[in-house]
Amino acid sequence: IMIIIVNVSEEYYEKIKEKSVFGKELLVETDFIHASTVEQFPLIIPRLEKNSLNFMVLFIDTDKLLSNIQWEYSKSLNQDFPHIYGEINKDAVVKAVKLSDYKK
Repeated sequence: IMIIIVNVSEEYYEKIKEKSVFGKELLVETDFIHASTVEQFPLIIPRLEKNSLNFMVLFIDTDKLLSNIQWEYSKSLNQDFPHIYGEINKDAVVKAVKLSDYKK
């Protein structure tokens, strides 16, 4: 089992938490949804904290995810990150916590 993390605003999460599939809105700017490994996520937190939104941390089981994942290089962080090409099926989300709780 591999777990990857996707972060979304709490406001967005409230809209989609009952849906069986979500993420179409996240595919507007790019044709993929940004994700990270559990190990990479601490590198992402400072970027989230610059934003005034409150975030949810979604743990995604890649074995259950129906969309394709491609590992692509981030110049700014100098490593490959998982990108989800398509929507996320809700049953792939094994856990969801507030960023503030994640950091505790």
